[in-house]
Amino acid sequence: LPVRAAEYNINDSPDEVIERIVSAEPDAVGFSCYIWNIGFVLTVASAVKKLMPRCTILLGGPEVSFDAPELMKRHRFIDIIIRGPGEAPFRRFAEAFCNGESIDDTPSACIRTLDGGVRETPDAAPMPMEQLPFVYDDLTGYDGKIIYYETSRGCPFRCAYCLSARTVTDFLPEERAIRELEYFMRRDVRQVKLVDRTFNYPDDRARRIFAALIGMKQKYPQSRTNFHFEISASLLSDETLAVLAHAPSGLIQFEVGIQSTHGDTLRAVGRGHSTQAVLEKTARLCRMKNLHVHVDLIAGLPLETPESFARSFNDAYRLGADRLQLGFLKVLKGSPLRDFAKRYGIVYRDDAPYEALQTGTMPYAALRRLKRVAALLDALYNGRAAVKTLELLTSRMAPYGVFNGFAAFLEQRGYFERRQKPAALMTQLYEYVCGLPGADAALLREALAYDWYSRQNADCPAEFAPEDDKEHRAFARQYFGKEGVKRPQRGRIVYFSRLLGEPTYVLFDYAKKPDSPGFCTVIKSE
Repeated sequence: LPVRAAEYNINDSPDEVIERIVSAEPDAVGFSCYIWNIGFVLTVASAVKKLMPRCTILLGGPEVSFDAPELMKRHRFIDIIIRGPGEAPFRRFAEAFCNGESIDDTPSACIRTLDGGVRETPDAAPMPMEQLPFVYDDLTGYDGKIIYYETSRGCPFRCAYCLSARTVTDFLPEERAIRELEYFMRRDVRQVKLVDRTFNYPDDRARRIFAALIGMKQKYPQSRTNFHFEISASLLSDETLAVLAHAPSGLIQFEVGIQSTHGDTLRAVGRGHSTQAVLEKTARLCRMKNLHVHVDLIAGLPLETPESFARSFNDAYRLGADRLQLGFLKVLKGSPLRDFAKRYGIVYRDDAPYEALQTGTMPYAALRRLKRVAALLDALYNGRAAVKTLELLTSRMAPYGVFNGFAAFLEQRGYFERRQKPAALMTQLYEYVCGLPGADAALLREALAYDWYSRQNADCPAEFAPEDDKEHRAFARQYFGKEGVKRPQRGRIVYFSRLLGEPTYVLFDYAKKPDSPGFCTVIKSE
């Protein structure tokens, strides 16, 4: 069939996308619709229809599957919407359309009639995954991009906020999945992001695929390919953890949904696992430094209060994950939670992504504060802008207390009301930590200076700049004058009197990536 795929994203200019589509002179254009792109899609599709009235506009995807008739009544430029899994309906549509036949029998569809009305057709049975074609035979145009791939659909769990709560689980044949994953590694794809909702169900299948990937890395040692999986820690067995312990560094990345550790909240959304077991197994993953682990929390879930969320935050933070992602509840079309949102007093936005504004137990002001906590978490923890400083602070205070207190401090100063320079956050952090009861100001200044130089080769703000006297400059000259010591093209030596346990110099080599071997070299003072 003469069908051509084109990939754009919401950072592209709508006018540029419209121009590219119109210049191709298509007879029909189909758009995949999600919560993050629906506004963009409607803008582009409307303009294409005005410029090419005879072009058929087709929409599909989760964002248009649950209220298709209403959408078509509001947006008269839409000619057809395919509901749910699209492979079988789109194949039927494409065959009929390209052969000049009627598309009226396209299954799982809402179709514009000649009089401008809308007609719905019966749902088609989902195409079994084993019958799905492999769509990445040609990787032209994907160099350096993330490849999205699935080995299963559906989920064994019934989390009320998730669309997969109502989806039957289906799998690609294991041998085929392994073969196609090897294809990506052989072709040196940068990252393969598996969109399986719970990849490690069942555990033994996942374990065999993990073991196969580890074996592939030995076969293709130069491949840079990284595989990202969403998993449930509750399903991890000791046998699978033992296999993962042998994974080469950089090969596997996990996203683990903790979401909450509040029992009432977990029961309300249908997550019936043992919280203690989830935390223990996730902590074991985080201790494996060969893996990269992301941990997720969701703010705004039913029955979660500011106090219980603080405990969830502390539980998740103390796992020591590489990233702690604080997201906010989306009351998605088609999710069970949308049906009983009123029961929990959940008020959410009318427009995508339908984010919760408040709940019966989480006031609007509390969620706004958590938005600011999330921004600080991304900058200071996930962005690694304040590693040493946070280590000091969280050894003396609960992690949530640190971030919540800093957010309140910044609110009072109007920090969030306008765009700030990058250095402003660190100088504000200095003022905040020095004002804490019992703060060791001198030690905190050293921690901030270490964090500053760990991320950038620029002079430290004067407020927490380290000592820079003649003695320290003489030490640097002496060190680089030693036989066999090569001065880096871009580097600096900084003195720390207490931060690292004893008077110490640290060489920061900016020719290397931060956190990579050799970026920081500790030089003990003689």
